[in-house]
Parts: sequence; C-alpha cells; structure tokens
Amino acid sequence: MRRRQGTARGRQARARPATAIMSSAAPPLGDATARPPPRDRLSALPDGVLHRVLRFLDARRAAGDLSLLSRRWRRLWATSPYASLSDDGHYSTSSGDALLLLRGVARSLLWLRLDAAAAMEEDPAAFAHQRLWVRHALGRGLRVLQIFLRFDAAFQLPDGVFNSPTLEEITLSGISDDEVIAPETISLPRLKKLHLGSVRLADASVAEKLNAGCPALEHLSLSLSTLGSFKISSQTLKTLSFLDCRYEGIHVSVPSICSLRLTVSGNVQLDGMPSLVSAWVYVYPDGVKHLARGGYDLVAALANVEQLELLGFDTIIQDTVERSADEGLRFNKLRSLVIGEVQVNDFYRPLAYFLRFAPNLASLILDEAALEKWHFCETQEYWNVTDHAFGEKNHSGELKLVSALPRGLERLRIRFLKDKDDDEIEIESHKMLGLLKEKAKPKVMVVVWLQVSKWHY
Repeated sequence: MRRRQGTARGRQARARPATAIMSSAAPPLGDATARPPPRDRLSALPDGVLHRVLRFLDARRAAGDLSLLSRRWRRLWATSPYASLSDDGHYSTSSGDALLLLRGVARSLLWLRLDAAAAMEEDPAAFAHQRLWVRHALGRGLRVLQIFLRFDAAFQLPDGVFNSPTLEEITLSGISDDEVIAPETISLPRLKKLHLGSVRLADASVAEKLNAGCPALEHLSLSLSTLGSFKISSQTLKTLSFLDCRYEGIHVSVPSICSLRLTVSGNVQLDGMPSLVSAWVYVYPDGVKHLARGGYDLVAALANVEQLELLGFDTIIQDTVERSADEGLRFNKLRSLVIGEVQVNDFYRPLAYFLRFAPNLASLILDEAALEKWHFCETQEYWNVTDHAFGEKNHSGELKLVSALPRGLERLRIRFLKDKDDDEIEIESHKMLGLLKEKAKPKVMVVVWLQVSKWHY
C-alpha cells in the first residue's frame, strides 16, 4: 500500500514540471495579439535624467511639442529645475510668463538661460518680461543665470541679481557695451563664476564691490568690455581672463591664481603669482609703453608658469633685456612654450630670452598665424603687420633662431603663414627647417603650412 502511494506521489511530482513548461511557453509566432506592447525606454528614465535632456530645449517647446508624446511628458516641464527661453519670434512673452510664473509654488528653479532680443532699441519696455522672469527665478533658489543679449539695447539687470544668497554662476553677454553694470551693492556669498561680455562698468567702485561682495569667487572672465580703472583683489580666484577689453589700468592681486588670459592694451600691474600654472598673453603693438617698468614686471609675474603662450611679445622682450640686463629671471617650471610673432625670424629675441632661463623646456611651438585674428580687429595695424609679414625675409634672423634652439627638445612645432602666390618664402623656409632639424635634433618635429592671401580680408 505504501509503495503504491509513493509511486503516485512520484508521478505527480514528475508531472508538475511539464505543466509549468506548458504554462510558460511562448505564444505562437502568428498570434500577434498576445505580444506585449513595445516599451518606451526614454519615458521610463528617471525624472532627473529627463530634466537634463529638456535643459537643452526651449521651455516653451518642451511644454508644447513634447507634451504630445505621452502623459508622462505633459507635466514634466513643470517639475524641471532648468528653464531655457529664447526670443526667436515663434513664441509670445505671455507664454514665457505662463511657463515660469505658473509653475508649482514649491518647485525650485536652479538654472535659467535667456536669449533676449529687444523688438525696438528705443522701446522703454524692452526686456520688461524678461526682467520679471529673472526676479521670479531669483526667488526660487536660482544657482545659474545666463543672459545672452541681441541688438543694441540695455537689459538693465535687476538689483536682486547682485544680491542673491543662492547664485553660483552669472553670465551676461551682448553684442555691444550698452549694458552698464552699476549695482548699488553687491552681496553674492556663493558666487563662484562670473562672465561678463560686451558690458561697461559704471566706475571703479564696481570692482571694489566685487572684491568685497564675492568672497567665494573662483573664475572671473571679462571680454570686449569697457572697464575704466579696474583692480581685482581676491584670495580665492583661480582663473582670470581679460580679453579685448578697453581700460585705463588693471591691477591684479590674486596670489592663488592658476590660469591667466590677458590682452595688454593699457596700464597693467600684476602682483606675485606663485601658483600660476598656465598663461596666455597678447601684447598689442604699442602695449609696452603702458607698462610701468617696461616689460620686466610683466615677464617677472610669469616666472612660475608651466605652460606659457605669448603673442606679439618681441617688443616686450627687447624692452626687458634693455632695462634689466643684470636681473636674470628663472623659468625653472616652464615645460611648454608657444610664441606667436609676425614671421619666423621675428621669433629670435623672445625665444632666445626664454631658452636662456628655461632649462626644463620640453615642448616649443612657433606660430606665424597666431596673430591674424587679433590684428584683424585693428584694421590699420593688421595691414602694417601683414605687409611686413610678406616682405623680404631676414635670413640672418633665421640663422640666429636656429642657433638659439636647444638640442633634444621633445617636441618642436612650427606653423608658417604663406602667401599662396609666393613660392620663394616656402623655398627659403625649407632651408631653415633643414638647419633646425640638423642642429636642434628634436625628437618630434611638426611643420604646418597655412596658405592665405594678403588680400584675403
């Protein structure tokens, strides 16, 4: 009796797997109604990931077009901490009001980008809606504010922009310097990055307020702007950039700076920079006359740099050598040097100077084309320099250049600027390249020819 029961139980146990297999078997291939619907993998992503995707779209498009995809996307824009609005003629300002002002009260707005364009320059109400959007965003814990202006019209930043406890980054860029920065007070305790392009500072007090009101500032960038007399003093600043600015004088006192970009067109005073790692300096043709001790103070401020790029530095070096022949500087940390001059034989003086005091130099780039875009901004100076560039070669200068190069450079790169109608320059330059390779013996040597016409511009 027991044996029969055991046998029956075994039969049932052996039958169960077969039943399970039958129940889990896939439906027949011809039965289309039994197939599961395709998954929408994009909509299945977390809100945080989708918000970052929407960040690169105009907020009005995200609320309108994308809402047709599925229910998942209909209110997604309202929960995003990012908003981008542009005046491209496709949307009304009222739609921007609805998108920003009608969001949930509890929703924070961390990042706002505005591409703002005034309909009429003389319109007193230009940018009125956009200023309202900025004020609203500042009350929602805004951290990043980016405003890009089009047409010659002043935006007139609300005072709250310069007195925000939450802002960490501000970018204001336009096509002219009609935007005047003149805040009564500045209190930005968390601001780390400030980028100002094509603006005008009302007076020297703006710089003083920035120094006092931005205790955490790490990156400051000023371009195509009118600065007047500007003194920046900061213990926290790491990156500083003055590009194509108009100014009476600049005084920089930032001992912790690591990266510097500077165009010298006015009086420049640089205090000690012991932490400087990389520097890019372009000296306008008459820039040396603005320096208090000629070029020596400027060169001395760069003494600790590891990566150095110099444009139009020939006059600075010549002046430095004449004024301070006995004040030898050392560039013991310098590993990479880029020098941009008008033509290759003009490299001799700045190159010989730095090679004399840079025993650890490993990479050297000589670039004839580096000055082109900068001289194009100053038409008369561009033609003077360009006429000289395509004039007669100074062969003695080329021989001095060859003798100045050290042996065993790890990398040597030369970029020539060649008139496409003049083959003589290329022939002479090839002779010099042969001498360079024979005398300097660099481990890697790269030569680039850039053909342009003298009348290209």
